[in-house]
Amino acid sequence: KLAYVPVKTGTAHSGFLLVDSPLDALSARLWLAEKAEKTLDIQYYIFRADNTGKLVISALLAAADRGVRVRVLLDDIYTTEHETSMLALDSHPNIEIRLYNAFEFRGGSPVTRLYEFFSKDGKPNRRMHNKLFAADNQMAITGGRNIGDEYFQANTELSFVDLDVLASGPIVGELSDSFDRYWNSEAVVPARAIPGFNKARMQLPALRERLHSHAQNLINTEYGQSLSRLPLRVNLNSGTASWIGAQGHVVVDPPEKLEGDSHISDTLVGQMFGLKLNPRRDLLLISPYFVPGNMGTQWLQYLRSQGVRVRILTNSLAANDVPLVHAGYARYRIPLLKSGAEIHELKPVPNRATSKPKTLPSGSSRASLHAKSLVFDRESVFIGSFNFDPRSALLNTELGLVIHSPELAQQVALLAEIAMQPVNSYTVSLRNLEGEQTGLTWTGLNQGAQRVLDSEPESTAWQRFMLKLLSILPIEENL
Repeated sequence: KLAYVPVKTGTAHSGFLLVDSPLDALSARLWLAEKAEKTLDIQYYIFRADNTGKLVISALLAAADRGVRVRVLLDDIYTTEHETSMLALDSHPNIEIRLYNAFEFRGGSPVTRLYEFFSKDGKPNRRMHNKLFAADNQMAITGGRNIGDEYFQANTELSFVDLDVLASGPIVGELSDSFDRYWNSEAVVPARAIPGFNKARMQLPALRERLHSHAQNLINTEYGQSLSRLPLRVNLNSGTASWIGAQGHVVVDPPEKLEGDSHISDTLVGQMFGLKLNPRRDLLLISPYFVPGNMGTQWLQYLRSQGVRVRILTNSLAANDVPLVHAGYARYRIPLLKSGAEIHELKPVPNRATSKPKTLPSGSSRASLHAKSLVFDRESVFIGSFNFDPRSALLNTELGLVIHSPELAQQVALLAEIAMQPVNSYTVSLRNLEGEQTGLTWTGLNQGAQRVLDSEPESTAWQRFMLKLLSILPIEENL
């Protein structure tokens, strides 16, 4: 049973747990689904029907079978790959699915989608990037992770390094309110409005059987068995989890951002500035897709002029799963470095070191940074879905938490600093060319020896050529 975690009784403080392990992140979501008694509110940009996705769907279906009202709000960008199963689930009397910014033409044809992009003034380019998993209005998990194997260390080719936060207490009511605002907005449509619903509903019994069989098979694997033995789940079950009591704020874009006419003060960016989080000593910025633009660059340069230490952790070209974004970011490295900012680019190779805490997944998959966080003077921390780029600021809707906790801020800073170590990341520096600081070098450790490179690490000449070509395209506002 879920219950409010009493932290500093008599205050408005909530309880928070940092979730950096991908297995903990999956286990926490399954635990919330298993313990929910009344409601489950699920909101995601990506919800895959792969191994872990099916495990989560099975848990949601089991909750609905025992009488829990399950509401699932999905961005429509990737739903066509499992549309029939989605409609079958929606036929359950306790499950309702709605789609944000739904496409008029179904089937995911590139031609029809391209037509919609041009015929609707780019409105289909505005997506709901929020991530939320809330149970009984008592506990919720939010952060950078979508639902899919690559977020939970179950993909053999790609594994995202990410951060979530599990919350309990008054802050969950605010998260639930944000969900309700989206759920009831004009930007969403019921899934059952999609043609084919009546036919798909007949497939629910077969889908239920397939999901149950898949869940049992996965639970019987070493991966599945480990989910039930994780310390986080054991501590949640026993009530001994080390909750951090702190004041927190939900920062969230309005669903009306879809129309492109939201006032800046109503957006997540405006709300962040309204909280007056200006760092005085130290800013740690973690963003996988980092395209600061002129305004963001000027802000970071201003902080440096005020003596604030600015450190940035992002992906290297080899680790970035969206090379186009790296092209948009590359042009800002030199001006940021000239201001004194420090830049670290995560390597694509997972860290197999046995030291704790681990920040990178083990296994053969390629690591890629996906966490989005800001640490202000090690006193406050933002964790959410917001990337430091124009797409998050101007196009997509985003969700996150600002938590005023030196303890939690220190935990995030420690994870980032381990990721920034030379064995895990490249340090980008200025290189003098004919007396001018116009070139770049990348410094890191390889098998215990320092390596200094003068071109994008682990890249080919063709990739570097394409990077330069992409960097001249006038598409920054879409990155």
